[in-house]
Amino acid sequence: MKINAVLPCAGRGERAGLGFNKTLALLGEKPVALLSAEKFAALPQVTRIVIVCGAEEKADFVRALAPLQDKTVFVTGGATRTASVAAGIAACEEDCDVIAVHDGARPYLSEQLLRRTLDVCEESGSALPVLPVTDSLREVHGEFSRAVERSAYYAVQTPQVFDARKLRLAYSRAMQDGFTFSDDAQVYERYIGRVTLCPGDPANVKLTNPADFAAERMRVGCGFDTHRLVEGRKLILGGVEVPHTKGLLGHSDADVLVHAVMDALLSAVHARDIGVLFPDTDERYKGISSMKLLAQVKALLDKKGARVVNVSAVILAQKPKLKDFMPQMCANIAAALALPEERVSVSATTTEGIGLVGREEGISARACALVLSKPSPAESI
Repeated sequence: MKINAVLPCAGRGERAGLGFNKTLALLGEKPVALLSAEKFAALPQVTRIVIVCGAEEKADFVRALAPLQDKTVFVTGGATRTASVAAGIAACEEDCDVIAVHDGARPYLSEQLLRRTLDVCEESGSALPVLPVTDSLREVHGEFSRAVERSAYYAVQTPQVFDARKLRLAYSRAMQDGFTFSDDAQVYERYIGRVTLCPGDPANVKLTNPADFAAERMRVGCGFDTHRLVEGRKLILGGVEVPHTKGLLGHSDADVLVHAVMDALLSAVHARDIGVLFPDTDERYKGISSMKLLAQVKALLDKKGARVVNVSAVILAQKPKLKDFMPQMCANIAAALALPEERVSVSATTTEGIGLVGREEGISARACALVLSKPSPAESI
């Protein structure tokens, strides 16, 4: 049995409130449309996946579906769902036996449900997954409403799977008549005959509202920095002036701890490092407090819709001893990032006399940061 799949992704998804096509939003590590398509690509019987999208978004979808480029084709959707699916069906292979139409915004399709619909279709020519309605229902007419017996109603899901020849015929007639339908089963029933129901899956939800996209992506960033110790400079670490015979050399105040923290935060949101953002050729940053630069990095993260969960850093210094200054360092960094102090950890260690740090020629710092960010368009992948 040769199977083609049609995934309508042309809708604007305005109810999701993302400001862009919801099927391009990242869910974990992948765009929603890719997750939905992967469920079909995993079956060897599926030889083509047709992505129906807006003309202006085609390049975005080609990039988002790049891992499945051998199986995917892209067509422009129409003014209605019916017209969009009709365009998708027209792009299916002429010799395919079955066409499965699946909402691009249903990324939680299980292999079990997909195989169930295919088996039912093979036996009867059609398959429509449904679920019993669990909420109470009311029918509303203006100011009048009445309770409806929910046992007589089912919620409809996708994939809706059909004999390819019959589905082509049904959609051809629908387009000729100029009718629009909310799903494929209605088209099939109008022109072909009864659709066979099969059990759906409660987990097979359609992403529709803002809450459906509320899950945030976790990103870990790492930062490292080293500065040379010289005479005639203050030693600033974590925004704290530490008494010492030498200080760190740099264009700014050379706060190596804060520099490592900033680079960790920037790497977590795929931004350029501090050498690019605050170059030592720019006189605006000469002698500037690194705490002020950290505030600018925080503003950049805010603009990207990212928030810091925690920061952990270690200072590598042979001298001076730093344990008495660490609480204030943590407090300073936490305040700049609008975090509770317990979310910032700073420790220190020596290198047992080894290397630049061990010879007391410089001080280094390493930092890690955990950042949460909202889903973003496929361009930001």
